[in-house]
Amino acid sequence: MLRYECDNCQKLKGKNEEWILGFAAENIGVKAARREITFFSQWNEDEAVDWLAVHFCSERCKQDYTSRLFGDTPARGVVSETAVVPLKKRGMRLVPADMPAAKARNRRRAARHKNTSKRPKSA
Repeated sequence: MLRYECDNCQKLKGKNEEWILGFAAENIGVKAARREITFFSQWNEDEAVDWLAVHFCSERCKQDYTSRLFGDTPARGVVSETAVVPLKKRGMRLVPADMPAAKARNRRRAARHKNTSKRPKSA
């Protein structure tokens, strides 16, 4: 048996109650975070069990939830700024045009393994 709970007030859905169903997704990247909610026009049991589904018992709960999600005040524990620093610059190797591709590939592998063995181990 499935029980649906309002994602805002934690009220349980009754058998013949009309509820609001939507999908909430969040994508946090290196430079930006994107949040979105898509609402269905009517309740659909097949879609309601999806792990991205959000359930609301009323329009007010839906509005409270979306204002918390999209409001100006960031949630606690959210990273507001992240610095991305490259560890090492990558160089290009020039390979003579008359060298076969397999030989050039093996040469690059050998050089890469040689460079990693000289790298100091971090503590």
